[in-house]
Amino acid sequence: MNSKVWKIEQQQESVIAQLCDALEISPIVARLLYNRGFCEPIGAGRFLRKETGVFHDPFLLRDMDRAVARIRAAVDGRERITVYGDYDADGVTATSILYLYLASIGADVHYYIPGRFDEGYGLNCDAVHKLAADGTRLIVTVDTGVTAIDEVALANECGMDVVITDHHTCRPTLPDAAAVVNPHRADDGYPFKELAGVGVAFKLICALACADMTEASQKKEATRRLCMEYAEYTAIGTIADVMPLRDENRLIVNLGLALLQQTKKPGILALMDAASSQSSTPSADSQTGQSAPERPRYAKKRKITSSFVSFTIAPRINAIGRISNAARAVELFLTDSPEYANRLANELCDANRERQETENRIAAEAFAQVENEHDLSKEHILVLAGEGWHHGVIGIVASRVTEKYHLPCILFSYSSEDNPDGVALPSDEGKGSGRSIDGFCMIDALVACQDLLVRFGGHAMAAGVTVTREHLPAFRAFMEASAAAAFADGVPAPCLRVDCETKFSDINLRTAEEIFALEPYGSANPQPLFCLRGAKIESVTMLSGGKHTKLLISDPENDAVTRAAMVFGCRTEDFAYRAGDIVDLVYTMEINEFRGERSAQMLVSDLHPACGADTHEVRQNLVYAQILGGTAVLPEGCFSCSQMIPGREDCRAVWLYLREQTEGGSASTVLTWRRMAFHTGVGMCRARLICDMFAQTGLILCEGPNDEGFRCTLTAAPGRKIDLTAAPLYQKLLRLYER
Repeated sequence: MNSKVWKIEQQQESVIAQLCDALEISPIVARLLYNRGFCEPIGAGRFLRKETGVFHDPFLLRDMDRAVARIRAAVDGRERITVYGDYDADGVTATSILYLYLASIGADVHYYIPGRFDEGYGLNCDAVHKLAADGTRLIVTVDTGVTAIDEVALANECGMDVVITDHHTCRPTLPDAAAVVNPHRADDGYPFKELAGVGVAFKLICALACADMTEASQKKEATRRLCMEYAEYTAIGTIADVMPLRDENRLIVNLGLALLQQTKKPGILALMDAASSQSSTPSADSQTGQSAPERPRYAKKRKITSSFVSFTIAPRINAIGRISNAARAVELFLTDSPEYANRLANELCDANRERQETENRIAAEAFAQVENEHDLSKEHILVLAGEGWHHGVIGIVASRVTEKYHLPCILFSYSSEDNPDGVALPSDEGKGSGRSIDGFCMIDALVACQDLLVRFGGHAMAAGVTVTREHLPAFRAFMEASAAAAFADGVPAPCLRVDCETKFSDINLRTAEEIFALEPYGSANPQPLFCLRGAKIESVTMLSGGKHTKLLISDPENDAVTRAAMVFGCRTEDFAYRAGDIVDLVYTMEINEFRGERSAQMLVSDLHPACGADTHEVRQNLVYAQILGGTAVLPEGCFSCSQMIPGREDCRAVWLYLREQTEGGSASTVLTWRRMAFHTGVGMCRARLICDMFAQTGLILCEGPNDEGFRCTLTAAPGRKIDLTAAPLYQKLLRLYER
């Protein structure tokens, strides 16, 4: 677990007291509201009741009247309409709801999703020609199109009109379309600018439905009916696109999550069902149409939250666009057939598995490239390149590299397979995806070196860029110089923004239930983070075969009172702490339901040794250093001096571990000592002493051993017998401990 700097948010105590008194809430919830900008009781109360916004009149969006007029004319005239979307979850859900609505009012409607690999993002000229040939008279874009000036001009030349609905940043000049509906237009006065692409599409549906209504009550009832029909899809797209969950977004996501809990829509239900059994049930064969065995309905088994959508539903929708064709996800949401929905849902899950496998392979290659070819002590940005890296996942891997090393990163994928004899050429174009950290604006750096680039786009924290092989070295040098200038005072440490400190007594079901009122969580309303100081670890337990770790911690003031704390994603063999350590934790609090019992559960985000406290690992390393210095001390876990004289079984355990890990080659990791102590059971100090003895007698070669780990190579010839008692360190141990 990588430790981060904790920034504890500060609040005005007088405001906290006022919120507590007025709303009859706990100080913890009051602090959470304060941190989210709600310092007045009226606004804070509306936020808790999820009344922080209303659905604004869709006709406040610029050009909405023109969009409605052109679409209704196409519906009435039986013109062929094509909904043109994007291949991510936002674009897929936007395409789905607009198609479904237009079909419900009798339109001759079709949809088109461009291929990520052969067409790329947005409107393209080949697609425009194809749609014209198919008889399309009106293209309605969703989640794309606001920069497609040339493509819209071509569509007009081909006899088609275009209505654009989008939410991306606009350029000074807009396409010459029949309508351009985008809250980010410079001349747009819509009161909420942060709708997702699917949110803008939903507003278009509302406008189409309410265009002839004059009574406010009629419009309100029509909007309510549309929410009941389309809020599930709109919530999924809004969450997936990481839009701020406030104002209309908070309303639609809250309603959508409630509907998802009881959904009967075949596509959504099948996707949640398939996701729940992905790891244990074979997928349906999408070619034969054989469905998977009957499975329990996932929607009935757990609370549907924004996190569930973010980490379970959205990745599967996005995966099919990364690996195959996102149109399959649209088909999933459009079908009325449960059997076909099951086939498609399993296809999305299969694509997600393939995406994960591909991502993990590329990530391993990228990590190895960083470790072997880059000097992390001197570099300020990581520009990596690989042959044949999958274009659909390099953005995800770039995020993982940035997370691991806390440096900006750009990954490029090159290919020479289409060249004569497969030879790499200087003109080969590498498609790249970049991710940044606070303090370095990715897009500004790209603008400054655009003469080296084929194309680029993006924003401060993420960007796409294409560079030829011949320009890659110059590009890498320029980006390093730019990042070095940006980080002249040093790369800022990764930071966790903690809402407030808590007492041990605050960790209870009542507090967890109060906190739940802040759901749904997401951008602009993150899941609350709390800090607990001075907790004692009573036990460390493996979960899922050691993939996760469970702690039992006790109250610093009463060690008879304990709480469970889960450290997900941290292998127990890599965990730095042991029973008896005193730690400070940053955690989230959730409600755990198990066998009908509900309880508060801590999910650990980070932990440090408590101020002034030593940990088991620190003490083990200190004793190791003292022994090397000639002091006879006993590490924790050793109860007699004789135990410090390594025996045959101790040495054999360490040797077998090294042989298994290195497989005759080398192993390099800062976690070496933790893993060795965990798997051999000889203790960290004694394991290090035994490794030193192995090195002194030629069994292994250690390069740069230190407290952070080492690189080890097994060097003993097969069958060669080694006398460990001849090692100088063994003789020292005899002098220190033999009685």
